[in-house]
Amino acid sequence: MESKATKQKHRTRSTKALKPTFNRVAVITENKSQKRFDYGKGNTLPNTLLKGIEASITATACRGKKQEFIEGNGIKDQDVALMVVNPDQTGDDLITELSDVVGVFDGLVLVVKFNAEGVRKYVYNLPFELVRKTTGDQYYYNEGLAKGKDVKKERVYYKEYDPTETPQSRLKRIGEQIEEYGFQTGDIIYSYNKKAGQKEYPVPTAWSGMEEIEADAALGFMDWRNVKKGFRPDAILTTVGTLDNETEDEFGKTEQDYFDKDLEAFTGEDAAPIMHINVDSVEEAPKLETFNQEKVLNSTTEAADRIGRRVCRAMEVPEVLVPGFAKTGQLGNVQEMENTLKMFQRTIGRKQRMITRALSRVYPTLDWTIEQLELIKPETTETTEPT
Repeated sequence: MESKATKQKHRTRSTKALKPTFNRVAVITENKSQKRFDYGKGNTLPNTLLKGIEASITATACRGKKQEFIEGNGIKDQDVALMVVNPDQTGDDLITELSDVVGVFDGLVLVVKFNAEGVRKYVYNLPFELVRKTTGDQYYYNEGLAKGKDVKKERVYYKEYDPTETPQSRLKRIGEQIEEYGFQTGDIIYSYNKKAGQKEYPVPTAWSGMEEIEADAALGFMDWRNVKKGFRPDAILTTVGTLDNETEDEFGKTEQDYFDKDLEAFTGEDAAPIMHINVDSVEEAPKLETFNQEKVLNSTTEAADRIGRRVCRAMEVPEVLVPGFAKTGQLGNVQEMENTLKMFQRTIGRKQRMITRALSRVYPTLDWTIEQLELIKPETTETTEPT
């Protein structure tokens, strides 16, 4: 017979400290063997973020709304807005493209190219997600990063743009670039608002909400699966006795063939699906047990609303600006809308200034200020002269 102490010992369970659970954390480390700074785990942070946003309907809507607000009404100075900055774009065209980039990544990459005298001629946007920083204070572009690959021989290296560099020095480098790559690569401007712990790359706010963004995408797939892949016969037809599917008559038809043809004629071309089961006896007829799909579909609807609001927060976009998330009466509350838009415009203003500062490095004498949207105009009160 066990003693009281022995029983107590058997009831005792081993315990261990549980590590806290965090959302995805950006890890930026120096990779000496690859001579680069890894942008997140596997060096794929911006690529993973972009794919996640594209897969989420809520994040995609937020992305479009951010671009709309960052672009605003375009460049205030119409001469700058219409100025040709490269063979394919005006100033306003470039602002439109950069507004999306900054809205997603909280950073941008410009390439400056020079004419035959070594003087600045064109400026282009370079895909942010395909650029990495080397350990030697250079940057490189590699299209393979879109597929998670970074082969060294496929890299195109860039020197950071220096507006004080002499034309002679630039022409020398351009000659070296043409010799190595077959074309002028130009110089790079890698711009973002530096924060604590973000010395080499920006870490977009949306990255901390990747779990919510991926969950939002998964909910859409779950609904699709329930509708498209669910068990969906509208009727079950059970026949007793075996239908011959081997012996053919003079027309090459079996008993099963005739049965299928009659069944098809009965149901019609556009009829609901019927499940046919053949059994040896009535007792073997199957029983169908179903459960209410409405509860499953309703649960995903509730989750989509809850998670969608979190995605809006991660994407820095007010819920009220994203279709389907405005609360009852919220759109009609002018004061609340005005306060919300003012706060959002402050966030947008920082991103607009990031674009303005980067372009001002290339064209320091021009005004690149972007005009903000004004969605709620202040009310004007009419005054009348006293009689």
